[in-house]
Amino acid sequence: MKVWLLYENSETDVSNSGMNKNEIIQDLNLEIIFKAMARNDKFIYKMVRNAMLNSLTEKRTVLYRQGIMNDCINYFDNFLELYQIITDTMEEVENYNESTKRMNSHNVSNAASVLHSLELLNILVVRMEKLKGFLDTIEMKFNSRGMRAFYDRLLEEYSVEFVEKIKSSIHEMNFLTEGGQITFSAVVGQGLKSKDIIINDLSKAEFKKKKAYTEALKEFYYKMFRSNVIVLQDDKLSQAAREMEAAGLVHIMKLYQNFIKDMLSYFENLRSQIAFYIGCANLHNRLTQLHIPVSMPYVNNEDMKGFKFRGLYDMSMAIYNREQPVTNDLETEDLLLFLITGANQGGKSTYLRSIGIAQILMQCGMFVPADYYCSSLCRGIYTHFTRREDTAMNSGKLDEELSRMNRIIHNITPGSMLLMNESFATTTEREGSVIASDIVKALYEHGVRILMVTHLFEFTKYMYEHRLEQSMFLSAQRLSDGTRTFKILEQEPERTSYGLDLYDNILGNK
Repeated sequence: MKVWLLYENSETDVSNSGMNKNEIIQDLNLEIIFKAMARNDKFIYKMVRNAMLNSLTEKRTVLYRQGIMNDCINYFDNFLELYQIITDTMEEVENYNESTKRMNSHNVSNAASVLHSLELLNILVVRMEKLKGFLDTIEMKFNSRGMRAFYDRLLEEYSVEFVEKIKSSIHEMNFLTEGGQITFSAVVGQGLKSKDIIINDLSKAEFKKKKAYTEALKEFYYKMFRSNVIVLQDDKLSQAAREMEAAGLVHIMKLYQNFIKDMLSYFENLRSQIAFYIGCANLHNRLTQLHIPVSMPYVNNEDMKGFKFRGLYDMSMAIYNREQPVTNDLETEDLLLFLITGANQGGKSTYLRSIGIAQILMQCGMFVPADYYCSSLCRGIYTHFTRREDTAMNSGKLDEELSRMNRIIHNITPGSMLLMNESFATTTEREGSVIASDIVKALYEHGVRILMVTHLFEFTKYMYEHRLEQSMFLSAQRLSDGTRTFKILEQEPERTSYGLDLYDNILGNK
C-alpha cells in the first residue's frame, strides 16, 4: 500500500539537493521556523525539519507538493482530523505492543504468537476502516492531483471485497481462543521435518465441553475400525505431531505478519507525510494571524534563468518580532554573482538570510516570504557565515573559516547556491581579499550562484573593476543623514561601511 504524498511515484527520494545542514540551520535561524511549524508537536517538528533539509531538485515534484499544500491550507480542519486519526492509530498500536512485549522475552507458544498477530491485525483493520470512512466524506474537497491519486489508490488497494476477506479470515482464526483444529498437508523432508506446508482448513471445536469423552471415544474407534490411522500414544510420536502443528501455526503467522507489516508501514508513512503538510499549514496560519503575506513561488524551467522577487523579507525575523520586516525587490536574468556591500547594520545579512530561507522553502514545495518569488531549483544550497572564535582555542577564526569552506568546495556542484556572509574578514584586508577573490572566481567558473556580503574593499574594488559578465553589485541604502532604510539596491561599491555612524550613536555625539 502506497502513500506517495511527498513524491509522486515513491515514498522517498535520494536525489535531493546537497546542503551543509547544521550550518544552514544556524546561519538562517531555521529553528525559529521549525518551532512555529511544529507548535509543540515533537513528531511534526522532526518531519518538517527533515523535509526542509532535503530540498527537491525537480520542478514536477515541487508543483506536486504545492498542490497538496493548497489543499491542506484550504481545508486545514479536515487535514488536522485526518492527522489525528492516524496518530491515534499509531498510539493504539504502540500501547498494544507495549502491553504484550513481555511475550517476546519468554518462551511463548506459536499459537499465542499467532493470536498476538491477529489482535494487532484486527486493530489495524478497524482503524483502516475509520480512515477510509473519513476520507470518503472529504474526498470531494481534494483539488490536487496528489490527494486525488492518494484516495484512488486507497480505494483500489483496500476495496470492500478485500476488507471482507480479511474480516472473514480473522473470524476463522478465532479458533485459537475458542478451541479448534488446523487441517494441513505437508511433505516430510530431511530429518523428518515437515516442509511445503499447505493450510487446508481452520475450524472451531463444536464439542469443547465434551473434549475428554470424545477424545477417548475417538481413540477406541481408531483402534478398532481404522487400520490406516496411527494413534499417537508414544511420547516421541506425540512430540513429532506437536512439532507439525507448530509448523502449521508458524506458517499461518507468516502469512498474516506480511500483511500487518504492510499496513503498519502504510500508517507510519502516512503519518510522517501528513505531518509535514500540517506543519506547513500551522506556519501559514500563524503568519496569516500576524497579517504577514506569503505566496507560492514560481519555478523556472532552466537552471539559473530569471532570479526575481518582490516584497521579500526574512521569515525567521518576522516570526520572532511578530511583524513584517522591511522588504526588498530584485529582478535579474542569467546572473551568478551578487556582491553586497554598504553601511554596517544596514540589513545586508538579513537580506542574505531572506533569500536563503525563500530558496529552501521553495525547494521543499512550500510558500515563500514574499509577494512574488521566481527562481530556478538549485542542485545544492550552502552557507558560509562568520563565526565566533573557537573558545577551546583549538584553531583561529581564519583556520575555522577555511576548514568549513574546504568542506563546501568538496561537496558543491554546478547549479548550486552559496550564501557567504563576511567570509575571510578575520585576517588582514589584503590576505582576505586574495582568498576571497580566488575562491569566488573559481566557484563562479564552476557555475555556482554566489551571494556574498563583504567588507573587503580591496576585493570588491578588484571585482568591480574586472567585472564578470554575470555579476551584480548591491549595496545597503544609507540616506544622507545616516539613516538606514534596510533596502538593498544596485549600486557601485563604496570605500566605507560608515562605521563612524555607529560610533557616534553609541557615544551620543550625533
